[in-house]
Amino acid sequence: MSELKFIEDKIFLYNDEIIRRLKEFNKSQAGYREKDKQNFYIFLDDQVLGVCHTKMASDWCHINSIYYKDLEALKTVLNDVFDYYKDKVVGIQYNSSMPQRINDFKKLGFIEKGKLEDMPKGLDNVFLLNTDLNNYVTEDDYSGENTRKKIEDYDLVLKKENKKLRKSLNFSSEVIDVQFVALDDEMFVGGIYGNYQYDYLFINILFVDKEYRGQQIATVLMDLIEEDAKKRGVLNLYLTTFEFQALGFYKKRGYVEVMSIDDYPIGFKEYTVYKRIKK
Repeated sequence: MSELKFIEDKIFLYNDEIIRRLKEFNKSQAGYREKDKQNFYIFLDDQVLGVCHTKMASDWCHINSIYYKDLEALKTVLNDVFDYYKDKVVGIQYNSSMPQRINDFKKLGFIEKGKLEDMPKGLDNVFLLNTDLNNYVTEDDYSGENTRKKIEDYDLVLKKENKKLRKSLNFSSEVIDVQFVALDDEMFVGGIYGNYQYDYLFINILFVDKEYRGQQIATVLMDLIEEDAKKRGVLNLYLTTFEFQALGFYKKRGYVEVMSIDDYPIGFKEYTVYKRIKK
């Protein structure tokens, strides 16, 4: 085994490298998947009543953030999302810890696929899916606009209203990043990157160079990030992995399956797994 060095990358010097290398691996397994970001805005009498930011990845549309004044506004902004992504994606995915949002999406046919409890404490983060992209019947005559570039003036409404909603539920959405890397004589050979949010650690990326696999590098990197979580008092961990990645590895470490999604990307399953570490 090479003489490897493991460090916490506090300035995220190797972050672009970790992301690039994992993307290359995923592409080698599943082929190229189209990516796209889009922003949707709806109005009534020049008043912004709905905002939705989306990202297309792994043949699905992800709703990254959303604001809507009422259920009618939600129907309208989702209709615009459906129209844009129809025939491009398998379905739409959204997750939220806000009970009213969860109920509203369920009213419109979104199915609860899985959840993470106490995320944040006292609330459940629910994962919702919809593969039926047929438009809803609406009553109000809204106008709409969608664009690749965010419109900052309109987004101020989303930020203000969502901040007000989070405050009413008494939780913070602050995100803290953490990263550890493995180096062989200063050459990057592997890394792990995650985010702390809502009393959880989401392990976003784990990658080890093909030539260095089988040397327990992934194990050491997972040990490091789990120990970091324990030091911060964060005991809940989760991650997602494709079936061509490392589901068995995570299960051996005590992670349990929360949900799986078919055709994510098309032809493969995606798994979400969870672990609670001991104090």
